[in-house]
Amino acid sequence: MFTVFVVGPAGSGKSTLVAALYNWLIEHDMDTIIVNLDPAAEWLPYTPDVDVREYVTARKLMEEYNLGPNAAIIAAADYIALNAEEIQREINDLRPGYVLVDTPGQIELFVFRAVGPHIVNTLSAERAAVLFLFDVVFASRPASFVSAMLLSLSCYYRLQRPQLNVLTKIDLVERKVVDEICEWAENVDELYSRIELEHSGFEREISRDVCSLLSKVWSMTRVLPVSAKTGEGIDSLYAVLQQIYVGGEDYVTLP
Repeated sequence: MFTVFVVGPAGSGKSTLVAALYNWLIEHDMDTIIVNLDPAAEWLPYTPDVDVREYVTARKLMEEYNLGPNAAIIAAADYIALNAEEIQREINDLRPGYVLVDTPGQIELFVFRAVGPHIVNTLSAERAAVLFLFDVVFASRPASFVSAMLLSLSCYYRLQRPQLNVLTKIDLVERKVVDEICEWAENVDELYSRIELEHSGFEREISRDVCSLLSKVWSMTRVLPVSAKTGEGIDSLYAVLQQIYVGGEDYVTLP
């Protein structure tokens, strides 16, 4: 069993990619299930096989305890963590080959609170990996790309699993924009040159310092461009996941 946690900022396309990857795996005769970990989801583009909303919902907590939206989501996450072993039993009973885990929309809830690593540790099977998503529109500016890579590194540091960066929604821009972002991911000098051209003052200085930090772990910043809408890149995503599965936990990024 191979567990894939799909993580990323709100609006990065997590649920949509989960649905697209699930459909691709099923079409290729892969025994796959989806686990929804978002207690605040009102609608999903798929039917989850295991759904935390059967345990708790943010809306119910808001109504019962007069909580605000954020407090309700935090309380729901804590409740999910307490029931993580039961969720794992549900998964095991289905005996899947692939487990796609759709995480909450708010990345800080899953990555930066203790419940996130606890849930990952509990739900991880023999092999597990993380897909860190960020969308092409957000990443089209050099400074924004640097911010995304910092967030990706924080995610890897917290969850401690093989991780692949996935550039989503590539159907929304021209191909040259996608190629440029991929070039930044592979060449820190090219990225810094663009920062020098487009930014000045404090933003340029701090971007330079961050680039220096990233250069020490630059192999982890490579990205795989994907469109859940058109299906472009899904086959490549599967190929890399298989490399992670076969290669073991030391395999972190694209070769």
